[in-house]
Amino acid sequence: MNKRFIIEIMLLLAVVAGLWSCYDDKGNYDYKNLISLQIDTLGIKAEQTAYQFENFNVPVEVKYAGDEKNLSYEWKIYPQDPKKDDDVQKYDSAVVLYTKAVFDTIIYEVPGAYYLTLTVTDNVQDLKEYFTMKLNVETLVSRGLCVMDEKNGLYDLNIIKSAKLLTDITASEEQVYYHVYSGVNDTEVTNGKFLGRGTYSDNNVLYFFTENGGLKLDVNTYEIMSNDFTSWFSFPMSVTAAPEAYVITSRPLEMIVTNGLVYVWDHRSMGVTTCGDRLDGDYKAAPYLPNISTSSFSSVIFDMKNKRFAPINQFGSNVGTFESTSTGEFDLNDIGSTKELKFMENGFNSYTYAVFYDTETSGYSLYVMDFSGATATPVKKYSMADCEGLTESSLYTFGNQGNVCFYASGSDLYQYKYASTNKGAVVHSFSGETITGVEVFKNSGHAKDGKLLIVSTESGGEGKVYLIDFNELTGAITGGTADPYTGFGRIVDVLYKE
Repeated sequence: MNKRFIIEIMLLLAVVAGLWSCYDDKGNYDYKNLISLQIDTLGIKAEQTAYQFENFNVPVEVKYAGDEKNLSYEWKIYPQDPKKDDDVQKYDSAVVLYTKAVFDTIIYEVPGAYYLTLTVTDNVQDLKEYFTMKLNVETLVSRGLCVMDEKNGLYDLNIIKSAKLLTDITASEEQVYYHVYSGVNDTEVTNGKFLGRGTYSDNNVLYFFTENGGLKLDVNTYEIMSNDFTSWFSFPMSVTAAPEAYVITSRPLEMIVTNGLVYVWDHRSMGVTTCGDRLDGDYKAAPYLPNISTSSFSSVIFDMKNKRFAPINQFGSNVGTFESTSTGEFDLNDIGSTKELKFMENGFNSYTYAVFYDTETSGYSLYVMDFSGATATPVKKYSMADCEGLTESSLYTFGNQGNVCFYASGSDLYQYKYASTNKGAVVHSFSGETITGVEVFKNSGHAKDGKLLIVSTESGGEGKVYLIDFNELTGAITGGTADPYTGFGRIVDVLYKE
């Protein structure tokens, strides 16, 4: 046998002996089996809503084979978007809310977006298990359909929490909260006009506009933050407090029309905290501000003085002039001296829709414009001669998912099929009630975007709100005409708050 083979045999025997000694030597080690620990979250939503000052429950099940006395529990909450306080050098730390397995306690956190985490610790085995969920803390009136109504000359705000609008609640959980503004502030408004919503981080407010000014309210509590309308402008002495329209664009710009003049707050401008001086130009703006938000325009006004459409550029720095389109369907610069604008908003294909009344012929026309591109284009002009029931006080709204238009006169709701038959006919009558508002619900990404019609009515001073389902392509009504929300005064305006 050669020496190399003998050496290899000796090495192999040494390895085997070493392994056997390891197997046989138990030393001072503890070889107990670890007791299993698990947090069962079956059926628990990953994102939920809790209401401030209300009890909230998260029924997790902690599965543990050992003695539960060995376990400790810690529920912590911390902001999804952590903020650093001005007087400290670190971000807010997580706050311990609860120390039992099933979370079941009152939420006191201010409204906002949070993470809620559970840590279960086995103190004997030094094991930890974790569970994290998103928690949106709101007040009971943070989200829903805000309704401005009027009773005996006094205006108030109410909130409808409908399952059609708030997809995280069921029909059995629906609520209506009345007199929210007056109840919170112990005061009333005598001249309410319309609502607006500032959504930028440095001006996250609910606007309660009045005939001669307005209020800024906290979006969650409805507390008054400001009641000095002219202080919202850089040159308050030059502002006539008579608000008529409001919009916030995607830049974002906030625009207010007051007394026929346009004022803009550009939130991208460093250090700017109010609306600037009125936009220069020879114009008198109608009370409509469609949200255009393209690379060319931020909005378009109808100039009642010069009977023309006029662009506001993407920076909100001036009221400009469109090139003449006299060779097209109509001239954007000259609609005609006898034309009066009755309504204007954005709709299907991102087009802008405007209804005009001709004081000379007593006829109505629909003008469709495309302001979504680099240049403005007149798309089509429709005669509304075959629309039943039109009056000077008719109300209008246009769909954004199809060629759909609804209008209302008296107790009758009509559909105007401008793109097909060019006729308008009654689709539903609210017997004994007068329609005071119609609006297609538009909210990008929402399941009901362009598929829900909000109708308000009045009878004997009592207001009702109907949330009517319709086919977004054809306009056919599919439900919601028989189950209104009641208990309001005359309804002046509605606004979806999310």
